[in-house]
Amino acid sequence: MEHIRVTSKGSVTKSILLVLILGAVFFAAVNLINLDFQKFYERLENVPGVLSNMMAIDFSIVPAALLNIVTTLSLAFLTLIVSVILAMVLSFLAAANMAPNRFLSMGIKGVFAIIRAVPSLVWGLMVIASLGFGNGSGFLAMLFSAVGYLIKMFTGSIEEAGSEIIEAMKSTGASWFNIVFHGMIPLCITAFVSWITVRFESNVEESIGLGIIGVGGIGLLLTQSISTYNYAQTTTIIMMICLLMFMIELTMTKIKNKIKFGDR
Repeated sequence: MEHIRVTSKGSVTKSILLVLILGAVFFAAVNLINLDFQKFYERLENVPGVLSNMMAIDFSIVPAALLNIVTTLSLAFLTLIVSVILAMVLSFLAAANMAPNRFLSMGIKGVFAIIRAVPSLVWGLMVIASLGFGNGSGFLAMLFSAVGYLIKMFTGSIEEAGSEIIEAMKSTGASWFNIVFHGMIPLCITAFVSWITVRFESNVEESIGLGIIGVGGIGLLLTQSISTYNYAQTTTIIMMICLLMFMIELTMTKIKNKIKFGDR
């Protein structure tokens, strides 16, 4: 028997009202940021010229780009290792089902929620203002962002694991450390590795982006090429960055699949 769905007048009215509200918000946003569509269309004629200039490759920049890619990967990897260690410790103290104290859990979550709210670029500017330019400043800026992200994800994985294992181990007299190392880590390790691989990709992207403010690596080299309008070098570096991110994506996917199927 065919079922006929009848839409009530109330739902139609709500849908129309929602569309009107979204439309009003859209036009208010357009006016607020002062979009000039006429100027946009006038400048579209410059696009073919820019694209034509970028249809060139400068192989002389490749050695320097490769060296800077190594710097970027090293910075991303170092940040990942330190952030994973810090996040692993703090996540078990922040998880509601594992925290020794409820106020400690709320405090850690609150502090790192504030840290996550600040973009890594802003952290970079703050660190550079204190310590100056260089990879050390980039490391600290990325560390804030990475630890905040991993704590949120690790904590969620720990809390979703359930309290049955925790209660069972507590009933046998297991200590907090035994529950962590022999109960929760083996249970959550697959989820942890997935979040770690995602974070490594983000670290590489942030390391490239921080080149805008003087952090070393391929991002700084790209910024210098753009600022001097060297289109051939810019194109070459962008192609190398795309290839780098593609290789990282393939590698991280293989790692996640190997761990996932290895658990079965």
